[in-house]
Amino acid sequence: MQTRKGMTIAAIALTLAVVGCASASSTGTPGASQAAVQTAAATGAATPAPAKVTSINYWYWQDDTTDPTIKNLAGQFEQLTGIHVNIQDSIAQPNFYQSLVNAVAAGNAPDATHLNTNMFGQLIQANVLEPLGPQIDAWSGKADVIPSMWKFVTGPDGKTIYAMPNKFLMFYMYYRTDLFQAAGVSVPKTQDEFVAAAKALTIPSKNQYGFDIRGGANGQDQWAAFLVAGGAQYLDSSGGVAFNSAATKTSNNLYISTFPYAPPGAINDGYAQITSNFEAGHAAMIINHLGLAKTLDKWNSANTGVALIPSASGDPTKTTYMGTMNANAVLAASNKKEAAFAWISFLAQTQAQLAITLSTNGYLPVVQSVASDKQFATNKYMQISIQAAAGDVTAWPAVPGTTVATQKTWQPLFQGALLAKNSNDAVVEGVATTLGQK
Repeated sequence: MQTRKGMTIAAIALTLAVVGCASASSTGTPGASQAAVQTAAATGAATPAPAKVTSINYWYWQDDTTDPTIKNLAGQFEQLTGIHVNIQDSIAQPNFYQSLVNAVAAGNAPDATHLNTNMFGQLIQANVLEPLGPQIDAWSGKADVIPSMWKFVTGPDGKTIYAMPNKFLMFYMYYRTDLFQAAGVSVPKTQDEFVAAAKALTIPSKNQYGFDIRGGANGQDQWAAFLVAGGAQYLDSSGGVAFNSAATKTSNNLYISTFPYAPPGAINDGYAQITSNFEAGHAAMIINHLGLAKTLDKWNSANTGVALIPSASGDPTKTTYMGTMNANAVLAASNKKEAAFAWISFLAQTQAQLAITLSTNGYLPVVQSVASDKQFATNKYMQISIQAAAGDVTAWPAVPGTTVATQKTWQPLFQGALLAKNSNDAVVEGVATTLGQK
């Protein structure tokens, strides 16, 4: 099984538990083919670095486009180093990967970029990303990074590090406590109970529905997180694709069976739509992560409940949960690699990590110095993430097929299943086949 026992934030769990005793996004546009990525990578080799670097280009996406945190940090970085960071943050996350590939092909790629683990596979294979092992070994902040975080930014060889950890998250369920109470429904622990709850919470005359299935942009992560909790595995112990299994198909069938209990238009819903449906009471349950927590907590903390994603057994100790990493990488074609690394390593240091974690775009910190901050010990969103990460955790694997599976294969097959244009099994089989592509 491609899982990591307590690998993700066990250190955070331990630290926050001690503090407590003493006293707290997102992937769905057509993906580039591997040939396209390789062609893009071949267009420009790095040129000799100038004598003094005064600026670098950095690409980044934001779930909350009003959040100034990264720009503020860039200002601090410039004061410290004299290097100005030109930030490109206008590209929405669903279009980010393709835009990056296009920029590489055109020879105007950034020096450094934000990436999700879903995007690594083809970029690594095409040598688009600079290996960072030597720089990280020489970096003074390495010891503060939670050791398990490095596994999310390590290539398929299990050795080469291609990015700096930046923001980590676990997927979990949000639910409307008021709607559950009014309907007399208990929070589901098993996936069968989840389907029954979705049905019981659906009252079309009130424009109230049980679960927003998110069939639009980036919905594959929520879908996959549900299937992983249902027993799906991406790869087996030898690295072979294991996704096309009976357990995966059973969980997929249960997930798709909630579509009649989804708000109208859910087949095309993305991040913004599931958020607004939840706040308006049109969806009693959604699956997301810590990146949505501050928005919902500000909206109405009392009516925002959190729970582990329902699993096959209902027993968290027997369940694998899914996480993911947003990291920062240096482009191999950059002629400003040293300055680019200085920037991405700055974003992984204590002051920056605390600012990122507290921002509306913040996830879980990747450094122990911030994980130990006592303000997080009573944060319900942090705590459910820690609970999900306490046992077996998996993520989309860093293989070339993942990029295509998540950004091209999944959505048309999933929407086809919702509309009965293809079978439910075709979704699982299509993703499994794509994962195996080189």
